[in-house]
Amino acid sequence: MQKILIATDYFYPHWTGISKGIYNLIRALAGKLDCTILTVRYDPTLAKEEKLFSAKVVRVSYQFKLSRSCYSLTAFLRLAREALRHDVVLINSPSANVLPFSLIAKLLGKKLIIFHQGDLILGKGFLNRMLELIYDFSTAISFRLADRISSYTIDYAQHSRSLKPFLKKFHPSLLPLHLAEIVDLTSSKLKPLQELRTKKNLLIGFGGRFVEEKGFDILFKAIPMFIEKYKREIQSEAIHFVFAGETNIFYENFFERNQELLKSVSDYVTILGLLNEEELRVFLETIDLFVVPSRSECFNLFQAEAALCKKPLVVSNIPGARVITKETGFGSLFESENPESLAEALLITAKNRQKIIEKNYGKVLTLLDNQKATQSFLELIDC
Repeated sequence: MQKILIATDYFYPHWTGISKGIYNLIRALAGKLDCTILTVRYDPTLAKEEKLFSAKVVRVSYQFKLSRSCYSLTAFLRLAREALRHDVVLINSPSANVLPFSLIAKLLGKKLIIFHQGDLILGKGFLNRMLELIYDFSTAISFRLADRISSYTIDYAQHSRSLKPFLKKFHPSLLPLHLAEIVDLTSSKLKPLQELRTKKNLLIGFGGRFVEEKGFDILFKAIPMFIEKYKREIQSEAIHFVFAGETNIFYENFFERNQELLKSVSDYVTILGLLNEEELRVFLETIDLFVVPSRSECFNLFQAEAALCKKPLVVSNIPGARVITKETGFGSLFESENPESLAEALLITAKNRQKIIEKNYGKVLTLLDNQKATQSFLELIDC
């Protein structure tokens, strides 16, 4: 059985797409590969080492933080030590340590694979621009050193500032998905959602980190236009938008900057906050549609989970994010950064959601098949 060391800046229970994708992967790889996860112990209450599924999770302490990254000097020594007993080193990118990790792996003669989950995009400001430039430089050298590079889709790779120069060594690979079991859940966070379900005919979900690249301000601008169109064509006022995700992002104050805009549509928007896996499954089963108004997106696991739960999608027509909708017809695309186009796409999808499900849900199951995704990743390792 091949041994693979996966280095990732953040990992479970830190619940963002970049860590969740790897969590789903090692769940699917149990019994197929011998996996070790090397990550940062961002919370001192977390175990330094533990077993998760069949994988070993190693967490190293960090010395300081810069923007969203935790920097650990001991991580270099631990990576070298762990790499010696593994066949393959996979770096989950973006990673603050992508360059030193890549150099160590190649110096030790290990096969190096980098799975890139999105170019680094930070908020406004000179320091953030400098951090992006440093990261782009480090990533470019690391990608040159890598034996193989991967991401969710070729669509994203062809437009990524980091991946585009290295398409000759690129291998697309959708990572496996996992939905929590449906349980009879009593949760104070879900109470507003359950109350809305009894009162509203149409619930539209959206979620993720509340940062500028996710484009939630575009959605807020589109909501009044959509409400007006919906009332005029469907003769109903029963509409509500529900957000699941973190709003207090320490490295970006985008939520605070958009308080006035949010206030203008507050009658139609409810913020649930960060939900756990069981709560997220209830959220996805309760809503009727899911919207992704992002400015930039590698893939968006949340929309993939929504599609698996039979929720049609309304998605910004940008590389990576548009792939599910474009390939399956399971919803509508709209012009990025265009609230009017978003409002129209919401209306079209709301009017036709049952037809969309009946006609195209089978295509979603085919595209997001876990067995195919797992096999694709194993092929990546064997390349």
